[in-house]
Amino acid sequence: MQITGRVNHTGRKKLGHSEVDIKLDSSSTPPSFTAEMDFGKYNFPAEADIYIEAYHRNTLQRFSFGTVAAPAHPESTLLSEIDLSGPTLFRVKIVDQSEHASRLLALADRVMPSDDNDENQKASLMIFKSTPLGELSWKMSYNDSNKPVLCINSRIPQGKDQLLHNPFFQSLIIPAAFREVLLYILWEQEEDDDVSEDSWQKKWMDFAEEIATYDKPHEEDQLYDWIDDVVSEFSNQHKFSEHLVKRMESYSDE
Repeated sequence: MQITGRVNHTGRKKLGHSEVDIKLDSSSTPPSFTAEMDFGKYNFPAEADIYIEAYHRNTLQRFSFGTVAAPAHPESTLLSEIDLSGPTLFRVKIVDQSEHASRLLALADRVMPSDDNDENQKASLMIFKSTPLGELSWKMSYNDSNKPVLCINSRIPQGKDQLLHNPFFQSLIIPAAFREVLLYILWEQEEDDDVSEDSWQKKWMDFAEEIATYDKPHEEDQLYDWIDDVVSEFSNQHKFSEHLVKRMESYSDE
């Protein structure tokens, strides 16, 4: 069922992300999702419709999840119409269509799904996602309300979990991705004073400043050297080059 006609946004409620649990299943191609919702504390009309919209960039796919009184999971939630080159976000809408103009009663936007195959990513600073990228091996994708996403080409034969522990991947891609995120924060975002304390940008900068061997300079032309220092110290801590050399030497001995 599609939302039709005009939608009246007056007086709509903002749904908390804690009241919506969306899990992404990446084991299929395209991926699918499940959703659990709890609207018990709201006094929505029983016949109000529930919709979930998946989106990335200019692509969007809408799914009907029944009504408030009778929630119903659709037969298929395959994300077959979404651009999968970056992170898929979700909107949850409660819509009253009993009047001439449909009325949007409540909305949860920019809901980031959890991944049934990688629950450990919730505590990390970066999300890893396997996705079609053509001939591109990897790229970073950003959404200012969520963690940065390192997209890995799904054509790479190793599974995502195996790849993350591969010395070639760790030493050649992780430092470059780390550097790109810092450049994005320092040149594409607002000043630190405008970034909330619980934002991913603040957590990344706290992490970088903890690693750095000296304080972050105020002069913009000195920030490149500071980023080099952070990435170098990060690589030193994880011994990326040492692990890479050992793996390459093991190949030469075979």
